Amino acid sequence: MASEFKKKMFWRAVVAEFFAMSLFIFISIGSALGFNFPLSEGRPANANATQDNVKVSLAFGLSIATMAQSVGHISGAHLNPAVTLGLLLSCQISVLRAIMYIVAQCLGSVVGTAILYGVTSSLEDNSLGRNEHSSHERYINSDLVQLPVKWRYSTSPKSG
Repeated sequence: MASEFKKKMFWRAVVAEFFAMSLFIFISIGSALGFNFPLSEGRPANANATQDNVKVSLAFGLSIATMAQSVGHISGAHLNPAVTLGLLLSCQISVLRAIMYIVAQCLGSVVGTAILYGVTSSLEDNSLGRNEHSSHERYINSDLVQLPVKWRYSTSPKSG
């Protein structure tokens, strides 16, 4: 484990996870920010038109696909602490690598959000794309659904 800590490729992978997560957060949450702001281009001034859900969905999907293609060959493109935890529990990565990836991903998301907040701080009602769901719905979605599904797919044998 200590020898892995000294390798350049290890730190390159950790930095790749950091930058990929920062850029993913900036692009995806930035696209969701505009969701509640009315558009006036080519429409009457009184029309209360907001951006289409498809635009935000495509921004999320294309940004995660781009980040996975960009850093997949360097770090494996986990881009999510739950994925990293699943791979750790299935013994596919080392404990040190998992801890460093999770730290890099969390710091990357904080930095991406801070940059986005700095860019959009002048907007009125800037919530950084926060959802207004009830508190129990968040826990049901994130903990009870995502982690077991990611665990299942990270531990399944590779086909082919």
